[in-house]
Amino acid sequence: MRRIKLPSSTPKADCTFAYDHPNPTNSTNKALQCASSLRSSFYGTAQSPSSTNPINERIAIGHRETVFGLALSPCGTYLASASQDSTVRIWDVASHRLLQTLQGDVEYECLRVAWHPRGGGRYTLSTAGADGILRIFTASKCVDDDDKLIWKLVGSQDHYRLLNEFSEDRPQIYSLEYVPRQSIVDDSNGTNQTFADDEYYYLIMTSADDAIYLWNVQSKNKENEASSIDITSHSVVQFEQLGQNQFGGPRNPNNAIYIFDTACCKDYVGVALSDGTCRVLSVHDESRQCVLSLPRESELGGHLTGLSWNASGGRLVTCIACGKVVLWSIQLQEDGKLYSSIVAVLEGGHEVMRPLFGARYFGESEELILTWGVDGKVCVWDAASQGAVTSPICTLISKPDYPVYALDYSTNNKSSDSKGCLVIGGGSSDGGFLGVPMYLYDI
Repeated sequence: MRRIKLPSSTPKADCTFAYDHPNPTNSTNKALQCASSLRSSFYGTAQSPSSTNPINERIAIGHRETVFGLALSPCGTYLASASQDSTVRIWDVASHRLLQTLQGDVEYECLRVAWHPRGGGRYTLSTAGADGILRIFTASKCVDDDDKLIWKLVGSQDHYRLLNEFSEDRPQIYSLEYVPRQSIVDDSNGTNQTFADDEYYYLIMTSADDAIYLWNVQSKNKENEASSIDITSHSVVQFEQLGQNQFGGPRNPNNAIYIFDTACCKDYVGVALSDGTCRVLSVHDESRQCVLSLPRESELGGHLTGLSWNASGGRLVTCIACGKVVLWSIQLQEDGKLYSSIVAVLEGGHEVMRPLFGARYFGESEELILTWGVDGKVCVWDAASQGAVTSPICTLISKPDYPVYALDYSTNNKSSDSKGCLVIGGGSSDGGFLGVPMYLYDI
């Protein structure tokens, strides 16, 4: 295993942004049009979410406890969900019908799911949770029913044993994401290599420690079906504390380092840390790195809870535990270094001092940003915002008794006549008689 320890002298971001920016921009026409179209699919001509229930809402019930993670398959046909009830469940999106239950260790909750990006009617799903074990399943067609998939466990990796920890506390896995091997340099022999084989991917994983882990994931195919999968370690990137100038919020006064979330785009990986910083680094060139850090004395201080890139890799959106959102510009300059600066601060949509759990760019040209959190809201923002923005374009979903922990969407759902689907998961730890619902919306 190749271990990389990033120095504490990593360049800082430009944080000269004034919190009371005098010239916030109005929402662009493109963003308003995209938001109007999205909102009309939820409410038609209704003026606010509180005036009516979404007309496109469907409910999937099966989990007994909180849903922490979910992901739509690349084709938009299937939904995978991970729950506190120790199961991962597979759903048909068009009918919101439960198809399969994958049982994990009953003593530990399931936290994350990630589909392999390949298409062609072949499905590979990675799952992970509080037991520290990465599991990979593949699906094959049923002999008697072509529409039915049979799921099989084809690979696993025990992160707990890898770390040689002998305590009772297992390293919970907080994030999973596939990254194409062909976009990352393999320097194991000192040379740059690219891979045309789209079956070969890295799986980036983080757990309750101070490092991100890159796994080589390669399937062994037999008659177009993966009979087994090799999971081998490629490298580990470890982060250090940056000193007492950082502020991880009142729940982390000592700035202990552990990772909440990661997001990848092209060559870059963004890592949200508990000390209130986001570290950005190039997987091609480890010398290209920077720290996105908010001033300790500002009202924005606190740990980061989620982040997301736009498609070009030039913009990054980060969520803060205090309920605010910060947009960053990330640029590679001629000197070969990464430079970053704050572009906008978004607030007023979510309840103050209540954590946000994620953000995603949305729209054909990424005109919008969707954010969600413990207040049960999904808010819509202009992705081209600048300055201090005090309210979203609209609130798309509002469920005060349903904290939203996860959101995903697909705009290429080929299994129905709809253009796509947006789904949210969360809820309380007690599902009652019926269980904890997930909500699906045709868009």
